[in-house]
Amino acid sequence: MESSPTVVDIHTHIYPPTYLSLLSSRTTVPYLLDLPDNSLPPRLIILPSDDDASIPPESRGRPIDASYSSIDEKVRFMDIHNIHSSVISLANPWLDFLAPNESASWARTVNDELEAICSQNKQNRLYAFATLPLSSSPEMIAAETTRLQQLPHIKGIILGTTALGSGLDDPVLNSIWSALEQTKTLIFLHPHYGLPNKVYGPRAAEYGHVLPLALGFPLETTIAFTRMYLSGVFDRFPALRVLIAHAGGTMPYLAGRIESCVQHERSFQAG
Repeated sequence: MESSPTVVDIHTHIYPPTYLSLLSSRTTVPYLLDLPDNSLPPRLIILPSDDDASIPPESRGRPIDASYSSIDEKVRFMDIHNIHSSVISLANPWLDFLAPNESASWARTVNDELEAICSQNKQNRLYAFATLPLSSSPEMIAAETTRLQQLPHIKGIILGTTALGSGLDDPVLNSIWSALEQTKTLIFLHPHYGLPNKVYGPRAAEYGHVLPLALGFPLETTIAFTRMYLSGVFDRFPALRVLIAHAGGTMPYLAGRIESCVQHERSFQAG
């Protein structure tokens, strides 16, 4: 009798309790907005466009219900869909909004909590992608990358496409790429905020998060990864391991076009 294939979900987000408490303590984006009706889940105000008092509270941001925070809900979902194991990760905006003097300690706290969540699952079905303190110095980011090797359930890191704020082709990231390469840490590359709001037109606010998520996320990912390629990141760090979220953005469809443009671009021909 043929056995069913093992299904591993590598893209499933969670907001652990300490992270939710951090968001609840804030009054500027990102923060949690409690609704007047306590039976409804709070809303995560994650984009600047969500922070608009003219929008009804129940329509702002996104609802953060138990599916984002409950491990029991996560495992129940896995059982329903015959998922053998899952790699959980913090969703955007991760810790990028924190001040440099705060982010390193928060990264350790959140990563240790993810490790504890996975280790406490008696069925050994949960693993995690850690988060890095991207507003800290490159040295502190590299230090956390090294420390993660001590956490057995951490299988990589989730990295936003804006990185330190200037994109993934920023030369300042070289020490971080080096640390990730040396530790053989898998990078799960994930979009952050999509594209600038103005590209969606003057009525974009009427459509909620549809345009940023459906279109902005895959295009943002494609642009970020292509910038890594064009700037020679993979030439300098050939053993770097990158997994692109959302089925590779639009890279599977545009890779040939990108390569053709590289071959005919004068700047690369001259080099």
